[in-house]
Amino acid sequence: MKGRLLHALLRAAVLLPGLTLAQPPADPHAGHVMPAAPAPADAHAAHAMPAPTAVDHSQHAMPAATAADPHAGPVIPTPAAVDHSQHVMPAATTGALPPGTRDPHAYANGHAVGSGAFALPGGHAAHMQSHVNNAAIVLDRLETADTDAGRRNHLAIDAWYGQDFARWWLLSDVEQEEGEQVQASTELLASRAISSYWDVVGGVQLDTGDATRSWLSTGLRGLAPYWFEVDARLLLGESGQSALQLEAEYELRLTQKLVLQPVAELAWHGRTLRAQGEGKGLAETRLGLRLRHEFTPQFAPYLGVEQRRDFGTTAELTRAAGLSTRDTQVVFGLRLWF
Repeated sequence: MKGRLLHALLRAAVLLPGLTLAQPPADPHAGHVMPAAPAPADAHAAHAMPAPTAVDHSQHAMPAATAADPHAGPVIPTPAAVDHSQHVMPAATTGALPPGTRDPHAYANGHAVGSGAFALPGGHAAHMQSHVNNAAIVLDRLETADTDAGRRNHLAIDAWYGQDFARWWLLSDVEQEEGEQVQASTELLASRAISSYWDVVGGVQLDTGDATRSWLSTGLRGLAPYWFEVDARLLLGESGQSALQLEAEYELRLTQKLVLQPVAELAWHGRTLRAQGEGKGLAETRLGLRLRHEFTPQFAPYLGVEQRRDFGTTAELTRAAGLSTRDTQVVFGLRLWF
């Protein structure tokens, strides 16, 4: 028993110095006292706030409180009355401008149409472009072709002078076949626009060649739907003679320079004239197709094909003269305008 006690005391003596060395070191600032942090200075400490001014509410009348209806809708204020006694309405019948209206000539600086620095010389007033007289000469066909009867030359001229709504026309169509007399048709017409696309025309026509005949001419010229140019003419001649001429053409622009132009012409006669080889009814048709190259709009050579055909009594008279009632030919020509 004494041995065990002695052994325990020895072990305690060995472990005690180790426990003492394992303690943490002492705090070097343990005895120091930190001074208290000063309070921050007030940035508005020197600003003196003014004393509020007393407001007199004795003159303010508060509306009497009313019991609110829980089922009532929103209250719409009554609009204030507007005094219209100083308002002046413009006159409805006299056309006079009301006081205070801006002068429509305020930006003209005192210049009128017929007077002032911009007036035209001679007392003429300014006009719209559509009221200015212009002129043009169009050689629609200047062509040649080889036919069964020989070479044929054809010239068609359209010339006009006037305005967009009213013009004078001089139309000439000249044909000459090899070995035969020149056949010419000349028209002097006046036209008047009756709509945006149509003109009514009237005048006289003179035919020369195998026989000389004069006609009264009336009809329509214009632009039909889908851009077909149409010229329809009724002719009234001597001794009850009558004729109807119809021409339609279309310009199909393939490129900026190439234009394909189909043309159809029809002639109808009211009487049979054997001396001229004309029969009553549908007499002749012409179908043409021309391709032109516009070096400029004013200068355009073309190449095409045209077929003529006689019908009815006219075809019988043509066969009796030993001629063909149908002729297809290649044409070469030039289109000009000035």
